[in-house]
Amino acid sequence: MIPARLLSSSMTLEHTGIAPGHPEFEGKLLEGYDASGAWPESLTDHSGHGTAMAGVLGANINNGVGIAGIADRVKMRVIRMTHHVNGAGYAQATRSWEAALTLDDTDVIVFANVMPFEHNLSLFFKRILKKAVRKGILVLVSTTNSDNVDGPEENVLPCSLANSISGVLCIAGTRAKEELVLSTGAAKLASFGVPSTRVVHPSPTRNGSEWEYFRNWGSSAATAAVGGLVALMKSFKNFKPREIERILLNSTKERCRTNSGEEMLYGVLRPELAIRQAIAVAR
Repeated sequence: MIPARLLSSSMTLEHTGIAPGHPEFEGKLLEGYDASGAWPESLTDHSGHGTAMAGVLGANINNGVGIAGIADRVKMRVIRMTHHVNGAGYAQATRSWEAALTLDDTDVIVFANVMPFEHNLSLFFKRILKKAVRKGILVLVSTTNSDNVDGPEENVLPCSLANSISGVLCIAGTRAKEELVLSTGAAKLASFGVPSTRVVHPSPTRNGSEWEYFRNWGSSAATAAVGGLVALMKSFKNFKPREIERILLNSTKERCRTNSGEEMLYGVLRPELAIRQAIAVAR
């Protein structure tokens, strides 16, 4: 049996903002925060990354518009970390994370971004990630979309810290038609892989009066998809971060590998198995 009471989940997304007034997010959004430092303050997404990730995770279902997100009963709070496509700096990242951890209603933080390894930034992320988990928040982060195997991209933050902090998971993208094959090679420190090619998502742009949708790929989409899956799992029970981590890691199969055949230490996630385990534990 499935528990009769379905709980809603609250996600905090640290990205580039969101498309204001988009029908995919009607009734879904909690009050957001602009940590970008831009003036005037705004949550408007100029690059499309934040809108895409929110759409994959929780776009409205059965509204006759666009796509269906993975999770329906989810509330999303957007923190705009940067207002452009060139990434965030140290100050923006710290403001964004500190703002996220002042909120008392966040179950999951989705941080589908990477930052180059730097000692002070590493210390900051180690402290802030541990603080998030202590507050009962699961943290989902991404690998880089780079093929520079064994290069500096293998140590991007905060992904490179995930395996040392329980309750933090780093997700790599794999191919939809070859789900064990990584989309890009620099992903040795991921927790598991998730198929994420040919992903359709909303955008902040219009063609006349119609909102435009695009097809994309990458570890960001994989991370957002896991956010949606976690929201579904938490609809059965308010799992703690370590419980979710255990279920997800126990729901992987075989070994992911690069396009050249190098095997990773982790497998590809089987979402249906994770849902079955969540239901069994929640009984």
